[in-house]
Amino acid sequence: MLRIAIISLALLPAELSAQCLTANTGAGCATAKIISVPKTTRDLGPPPVEIGEILERGKYSMVLNARWYSLPDAKDGWVYFRIEDDVYRVDFQTMEVLERATAEAGANWPSG
Repeated sequence: MLRIAIISLALLPAELSAQCLTANTGAGCATAKIISVPKTTRDLGPPPVEIGEILERGKYSMVLNARWYSLPDAKDGWVYFRIEDDVYRVDFQTMEVLERATAEAGANWPSG
């Protein structure tokens, strides 16, 4: 009996057997929405802030886990800030926007 069950599972198409491993336990199955981040600045649309603009302190969130988003480490006095769905390099002392870095972010970057 066990031999027949194993043979039956081996003959199932891969897509059928891999759809939801917990469905037979009564647990629900869900799929995650996959969002791809554009890889060129041209594809990003109009920026929410301009390069050279001075940001108001406390208005935007600083990105603390840059490596998780595949961004280079912050250095030389600049840090990353999330502004809407974009990531920017900002001079920490002056709060001047230095560069839009969204195109450098990896697939983990939470875009729109």
